[in-house]
Amino acid sequence: MNNAEVANKIINLCGGKDNFISVENCMTRLRIKFKNKDLIQIEELKKVPGVLGINDADTFQIVVGPGKSTKIHEAIIEILGSEYDAGTQEETNSKDQNQSMDQTIQETKTKARSHTSGRMKAFLTTLSNIFVPVIPAIIASGFVQGINNIMTSNATNTAIREGIKASGQLTNTQVVLQNWHLLQVSTVFGIIGTAVLSFLAIYVGVTSAVQFKTDKLLGGAIGAITLSPALPALGLKAGEGGLFGVILGVWILAKFMKMFHKIIPDVLDVVLTPTLSLLLSAGVYFLTVMPIMGFLSDGLIKGILFLINESGVVGGFVLSALAPALISTGLHQGLTPINLQLIAQHGSTQINAFQIMSNAGLVGAGLALWIMSRNQQVRNVAKAALPATILAVGEPTLFGLVIPSGFGFITASLGAGFGGVMVSLLGVKCSALGAAGMSAIPLIADGKYIQYLIAYVVACAAGFILTYVVGKMRHYA
Repeated sequence: MNNAEVANKIINLCGGKDNFISVENCMTRLRIKFKNKDLIQIEELKKVPGVLGINDADTFQIVVGPGKSTKIHEAIIEILGSEYDAGTQEETNSKDQNQSMDQTIQETKTKARSHTSGRMKAFLTTLSNIFVPVIPAIIASGFVQGINNIMTSNATNTAIREGIKASGQLTNTQVVLQNWHLLQVSTVFGIIGTAVLSFLAIYVGVTSAVQFKTDKLLGGAIGAITLSPALPALGLKAGEGGLFGVILGVWILAKFMKMFHKIIPDVLDVVLTPTLSLLLSAGVYFLTVMPIMGFLSDGLIKGILFLINESGVVGGFVLSALAPALISTGLHQGLTPINLQLIAQHGSTQINAFQIMSNAGLVGAGLALWIMSRNQQVRNVAKAALPATILAVGEPTLFGLVIPSGFGFITASLGAGFGGVMVSLLGVKCSALGAAGMSAIPLIADGKYIQYLIAYVVACAAGFILTYVVGKMRHYA
């Protein structure tokens, strides 16, 4: 069954075109809003080839795996029309999905996310809607920057080892890169790699404006204000307040825009509303948001670094062991701006290194479940989900294998914790954000690729051993 046939099947089983409100996708899932969920034939939908799982928590989600989510989303939009396209967010192949497995996935996620209700849920949803559209750009630039870091790190080591000196306007590292005929490649990669993080405040301003339903380019202007080199003249510094400050600034802009649209005559609205809104929101931003959010942001970063440094391996274990729970509840989205702020201020973040150990714990647990299980449906899901997790994305294994097993979620989390211990001991950090698994290798800071792989293998082995032992004790099959 090709993507167009899968898309058509999904539409028919979900009440037809008239029942759809919008469709978007993340890295592994389709996220769909319906007029009437009672029209969805969930049991039949689970049997569609390529559907790995169903989740009816906050939004109706169909897990189809990395790559497939984008292609099936596009196929659905071709049938429904572009007016149904809500864009792309973040998240292989089993023909007859085990009913109890999918039911467990749904119930587990619903229960987990029911604890993050009310204001917290609204806050996390807002953060997710703001940052998820930027994630592909962050991943792409981070991966390119990671490759460039590998080149420059090797060139620097070669220059030191062979005693190569700077020449003219070239540093010793650039001299080596030129000898390798890689200087121009490295320069281009460096430009691409820094393009997103250097102007991330602008991009976040734009996506915040979309979330708060105001002018996108004015939102970008608020972000650009944060980057101005003239800020020291006002007693501020570029980037002060961080990305949380930009989000708050755009929210203020949206309030002014809404107010002025109501009170300014139509003939003057197109000129005065954006002008007054930008002036007033910028004034509030300079006087209150930047200094206050700057103080809070700096305090938060210092507190996190203090906890990591003081708690040592215990903190590493806890942070990594909590990562699967954060992912399953959606709370991991709240760490994105913190990671980005750490990278902006210190050039790297260890929090993300702790996070991606969850991937290794899931791989180990998933492998153990695959080996132990005699259920063909579980084995089919494992064959589809595990390669994607080893390469980059943990959600298929998390929601398709580990959570349905029950105990596997705990043992995978503990396995990730042991990986976190190694991350702490070996000083592994990330210089950029991106995918996990093997795709994270170029993102590792200071050339500690071997150390990352050691931590990954430890987490994977621990997750496997714990899951296998507990599975045998529970007679899992």
